[in-house]
Amino acid sequence: MKMGTRMNDCLTADEIGLSLQEGVLSFLVSRSKSSARSLAPTVSDVFNGCVEEVNGILSNIIETKTREDYRREFNRSFPKYVGLTMAMSHVANAVIPREAIERLSRESICEIEADFRDKGIEAFGEAVRNQALFTVWTLRKVNDVVDQIIASKLEESKKKADAGNCAWFNFHLFRAQFALESLNLAVDRNRAIYPEVIEELTDGLKSMVNAYAHAREGLELRVPTKEPTFSIPEMDDEDRDLLETSMRSAGDFSAD
Repeated sequence: MKMGTRMNDCLTADEIGLSLQEGVLSFLVSRSKSSARSLAPTVSDVFNGCVEEVNGILSNIIETKTREDYRREFNRSFPKYVGLTMAMSHVANAVIPREAIERLSRESICEIEADFRDKGIEAFGEAVRNQALFTVWTLRKVNDVVDQIIASKLEESKKKADAGNCAWFNFHLFRAQFALESLNLAVDRNRAIYPEVIEELTDGLKSMVNAYAHAREGLELRVPTKEPTFSIPEMDDEDRDLLETSMRSAGDFSAD
């Protein structure tokens, strides 16, 4: 299924509007195992309630049996997932110091990575485990770019272009994170997933590459480079390959 088709069924990019400047990845603090010890009890209670609701959504997803069942459940539940995730990001940015958000977000990413590295092959096989690990690796890169964006200023003349880019970034980020969390919940609960559903979730993971491309575009709007986007200075070989791949796959949704 092409990206544009799925997005039209559930949420448009314009409906997902949390700004990169607000730190959309701040919801990751709720996933860190040390957040309960690091945060005020009232904040932890809010996060715990949201996470419980998210897990309920993801439980329904991993219990579907066919591609059609998955898509129907995805279209029904994805807007709720986005709403809860955005709410957690808003709360985190409002009440948690930026340094704590950055630390807990990185801890959360490391914990997800460890779960897939240690248990992923047994749960899903090598190919899916590797795709999940690549998605987590890309998420780490996205997080780093977003931190740079938050520390940068945006010219007034570029705000319209940034708003559109940000909406697409958020859509792809949430779609990939939805798939990643679904698989991670299955690992935690030792829950088998039907083959057609695994294929849909694996396809969802690939949206993280598009999110990374849009994050790089957002940074480029704030900190322009002399070279074209495809040869941003100081990118390593892995970053360059990832960016080129994402630009090639961007046509999957823009063509619709």
